[in-house]
Amino acid sequence: MTRKKSLRVLLYSASALAVCTLLIGALHTPMGRPLLARLGVGCPVQASPEDVERARLGSARATSGVEPSPAQPALGFVLDKMTPDDVKAWAAREHVSCEEQRGGTVLTCTQVPEGALGESASGVTDELVLAFSPKSNRLVNIATTQYGLDGNAAASRMERVVASLEEKLGKPTREAGPRSASYLAAAPLRTALVRYRFSDYQADVTATNVAGKGLMLREHYMSARD
Repeated sequence: MTRKKSLRVLLYSASALAVCTLLIGALHTPMGRPLLARLGVGCPVQASPEDVERARLGSARATSGVEPSPAQPALGFVLDKMTPDDVKAWAAREHVSCEEQRGGTVLTCTQVPEGALGESASGVTDELVLAFSPKSNRLVNIATTQYGLDGNAAASRMERVVASLEEKLGKPTREAGPRSASYLAAAPLRTALVRYRFSDYQADVTATNVAGKGLMLREHYMSARD
């Protein structure tokens, strides 16, 4: 497979995953919009909150683990309990700017300071996307993105997050790619992944070398409950 074809496949997969897991806000970032344009994908914001919730539930059911989670770490937020008002109160306390989308079922926050996102956070988070179930009005999906990192920053930040998750959840369900600065920085598309899958909760941490953009670190925490 050629590098160009590999890049198309990776970008298509990343976009599909984002839509299916409610990370639509991430596709409207300065990095996300060019990916959509390159793929020829129209803006997915036309989908209703109910459609997006069905996509989350479908994704959760298809990839769910068997055992319940021993904990549900989510950057200091509480899945299946917090409401948009709870998150807005947090944003006010932490002086974080957030924008409502999709009829208030998504909050997109930018330039979130390190101290606002729990003990495992390191550095400023460029974007934080929080999605709420339109039925229960409860928080069900969280994603963060840090852009333009060098190898050392991406590797050290990822290790810090993974160490915190392992302390609470045990060994990951899946790991792929070395989480070293030398590996991640060596070439475009280099990726390291850590994944947890439980019957009621999912978590992913991914570092990806994006050509010409530096390394992108993503964290994703999702309720797998109906």
